[in-house]
Amino acid sequence: MYYIYLVILLALTEYLIFGYLVSRARTRTKLAAPAVTGDAEFERYFRVQQNTIEQLIVVIPAIWIGGLTMNPLWPAGLGAVYVVARGFYAYGYIQSPPQRHYGFLIGLIATIALVVAAFLGVLKPLVM
Repeated sequence: MYYIYLVILLALTEYLIFGYLVSRARTRTKLAAPAVTGDAEFERYFRVQQNTIEQLIVVIPAIWIGGLTMNPLWPAGLGAVYVVARGFYAYGYIQSPPQRHYGFLIGLIATIALVVAAFLGVLKPLVM
């Protein structure tokens, strides 16, 4: 389970970094709180952070359940793919929103695979 813990901590750390980048973008663009629109650069950073929290709501429980119900290396590996893909997503989105596509797609596939794996891990003992 330590691989599961490590991947979850990496995902949370990545999210905290995205939050820090939002704070820096707000300062750099001089967009006064609580506004979240009005500057395209700030909005890109903000959307990266918001979309990441939306994904983490699914990813973290799926990694956890998968790790408890099957060989933890599989969900940890899928979670690591998600974390790396999310980094590519953030970089692409911040540079130019259309460039987020591949990072988003790979992260989405990893997320779906995590949910499927968690379901399989839970259903296997119920069916056998």
